[in-house]
Amino acid sequence: MSRTLRRLATMVVSAALILAPAPSEAARPDADAARPLRVMPLGDSITFGVGSPSYDGYRTALRRWLAADGVQVDYVGSMRSGTGPDRDNEGHKGWTVAQLAEQVDGWLAIYRPDVILLHIGTNDMVRRVPDAAGQLDRLLDRIAADAPQAEVFVARIVGIADDREVGSRVRRTAAYNDAVTEIVASKGVRFHLVDQSDVRGADMWNREHPNDFGYHKMAWNWYRAMRPAGREAADDPYRVREAVRCSAKLGCHTDQLNRYSSAPTATTAAPATTDGQGSANASSRHPASPARGTNRTRRNAAALAIA
Repeated sequence: MSRTLRRLATMVVSAALILAPAPSEAARPDADAARPLRVMPLGDSITFGVGSPSYDGYRTALRRWLAADGVQVDYVGSMRSGTGPDRDNEGHKGWTVAQLAEQVDGWLAIYRPDVILLHIGTNDMVRRVPDAAGQLDRLLDRIAADAPQAEVFVARIVGIADDREVGSRVRRTAAYNDAVTEIVASKGVRFHLVDQSDVRGADMWNREHPNDFGYHKMAWNWYRAMRPAGREAADDPYRVREAVRCSAKLGCHTDQLNRYSSAPTATTAAPATTDGQGSANASSRHPASPARGTNRTRRNAAALAIA
């Protein structure tokens, strides 16, 4: 059992819920003796689920995979979005790192999460906020002080859709993610890095927000960080051969993913959908669900490739 999983198990041992590294070894306590793992999805509109027709984002798939491992999850937070069985989250559309830091003390005191899934920084990149990395550093210190027993999974943030006009933002995001890596490494054993940066290109609904396939990849990355020896899943997005991916600009298309690597580099261009201030807050042009078995837009490999 890894150190991370032992700490997760220790956190909830009073409720008889033990996270073992593989499903075959997992304890199966009586239902009335175990309490669910309290998980706080924390961040901006990406945590809220913008870009997904259902607004479920990554949360429903992650909950399903953990449940298949015998780990029951109770999402906690002041916000509600999506259509899944547990809609609670702490995703705030358009918010920056600093705005999250202003409120996080109260949320952690109220909801007392065992696990925090933090994805924040996209709006800072959009708005060119100076010292976003320094603000993240201070935010993690606040979380450590407020929730010293929580396991905190911190994301290198998602990329953006391929667009010639946002090259400078790509560079800012890369620099921020490099800083995230160093910051998380400095925070101690309860802080864990999760790389979400390969969610990009054709995985994006618009410049800032993933589509459903991108959110599926995010869910898998969170799952593998929490359960590094967990079971394989038939719907592992890094193994499927075909996926429908939608963008605000090009609509929906089916990609044959076996022509890509495990981190697809195919992309569709997509315009920004913002709240009028350039932030990642896309509610006015939310995607419609793609029709089953149809390709509203088809693009060949050359048109989808990122240089």
